[in-house]
Amino acid sequence: MPFLPVSIAATGIYRPESVLLASVLDAAQGWPSGTTARRSGVTARRRAGAEESASMMAAAALAAAGGDRLGHIDRLVVTSIMPEQPIPTTAALVAKRLDLTPGLMTYDVNASCLGFLQALEGAAAAVTLGLSRCVGVVAVEQATLGLDESDDATAPLFGDGAAAAIVIPAEGKAGILAHRLETYPEGVSLCEIRAGGSRWNLRRPPPSPRDYLFRMDGRGLARLAMDRLPGFIDKVLAEAGVARSELACVIPHQASRLGLKFLRRWLGPQGPVMIDILADHGNQVTASLPTALHVAVTEGHLRRGDLALMVGTAAGFGMGAMLFRY
Repeated sequence: MPFLPVSIAATGIYRPESVLLASVLDAAQGWPSGTTARRSGVTARRRAGAEESASMMAAAALAAAGGDRLGHIDRLVVTSIMPEQPIPTTAALVAKRLDLTPGLMTYDVNASCLGFLQALEGAAAAVTLGLSRCVGVVAVEQATLGLDESDDATAPLFGDGAAAAIVIPAEGKAGILAHRLETYPEGVSLCEIRAGGSRWNLRRPPPSPRDYLFRMDGRGLARLAMDRLPGFIDKVLAEAGVARSELACVIPHQASRLGLKFLRRWLGPQGPVMIDILADHGNQVTASLPTALHVAVTEGHLRRGDLALMVGTAAGFGMGAMLFRY
């Protein structure tokens, strides 16, 4: 793909107030202390309360990122697997909450865990083409609402939150050097919420109430990712003529302890810094990548002029990566 001369001008996050500790799950199950954290890699994550709606969290993250640029946003994209309501879009609800300039473009994107990359690509393309000058991209999730609490493989893993980025025309050498999203439908059944759409709903109930809840074949997904992801990443780097050693950091979707361990081992001991926030955030689905991006910036792992790679997998089975100069 062509170079997209854009800058990620700022980032921001919102973390819900309520903290879910792995130790509480240990006590509830009668397990030895540390069992849940050892199995899942997560010691604590957040759960949104009744007053912390998707639009509220998304608005808070965007306000944290936008600052005095909020009044200049002419396009707002919200990405999530669970919108606040079917209509209007969550993006429109966020625009209302923040009293953004009337006449801006708003829309939602659902690309599972890769939604932020998909939305960021669209934002960058719009800025490059001159269709927008200042784009807000927000990812927001309330993943805990869809968890099957009886599934000890997934229930401790997922957390809630929101994260945002502001995209503007490039400053300096900033830009997106390469971006790729690929889907391999052989994996569509490995990660699902079967009911809640047009197939099964209140009028056409599913075979089981549990079909409204999240289910994942973690081992199956891990096998696909381990088989395909290394070659996929190499292909993205090769498109831009960038060597792994040139990366300042790698920012992965916080999919699982096993996935992050595999990626770190593949990058090697002399490889770039890898952002790992799974232990105290969990898997925040769409919000994982931009939250990790925010941490990379605020903790000094990613500085202006640095090369970085965002990478992840998603239900579908999908893979995505974006190589950019910050």
